[in-house]
Amino acid sequence: MAIMLAMTSEEEEASFKAKISKETNYKFSVTWVSGRKTEINKTFPRSILNAALKHGTIEDRSGATHALIHAGLEALSGLIPTVPGDSSLKVKVVIIADGHWVVVAAYGESAFLPETNHERIGLGVMHL
Repeated sequence: MAIMLAMTSEEEEASFKAKISKETNYKFSVTWVSGRKTEINKTFPRSILNAALKHGTIEDRSGATHALIHAGLEALSGLIPTVPGDSSLKVKVVIIADGHWVVVAAYGESAFLPETNHERIGLGVMHL
């Protein structure tokens, strides 16, 4: 579900969010992260934590924030290119939690140059 929501277009997002809210008890947050790879490595954990706490996706307690950060770093490691260089990224990040698990899905574009632009996805899951 997190991957699907991360991959929705702007037009699809609202109806998919409504469907999740209506058919599940999951809590979720959606945020965007963009910038150079080196910047995102530094700001990603704080960005997802702020989004999850702002929208009540996780509780503000050490075990939940620890799980979120680990799931986020796992998603980030699948998303960030391992090649040398400082690529630019524009990523939609979705955080979903059900009280037992937290999932972070990150989907977006990566490029060193406009001609090398391509899509990437990362996923992380952690027990709360």
